[in-house]
Amino acid sequence: MKDIYVDRFMKCNVSQGVVRLDFGRVENIDHEKNEVSMSPASRLVLPVDSFMHFAEQVAQLKNKLASQGYTDAGVDADALKEEGDIEDKPKKTKSFH
Repeated sequence: MKDIYVDRFMKCNVSQGVVRLDFGRVENIDHEKNEVSMSPASRLVLPVDSFMHFAEQVAQLKNKLASQGYTDAGVDADALKEEGDIEDKPKKTKSFH
């Protein structure tokens, strides 16, 4: 598996049953103007049903991180309890043959 580092989510597009998520990297920070310049870095392309599953997992991860003290501003180290992955529990689905 290959890791891809990005700094920010930039935008998304949905077309013909496919979701495209564009991510960027910081190019420059202008502290005087309080501006950040971003450049495109990677695009994640998923079918809509896969995106919906992905979004559900991200929501669970966000809630877990928030309960551990992570915020937009960083982390409250005293609030951290345990680290771990969000486990994907397969849902029962009907199979039609």
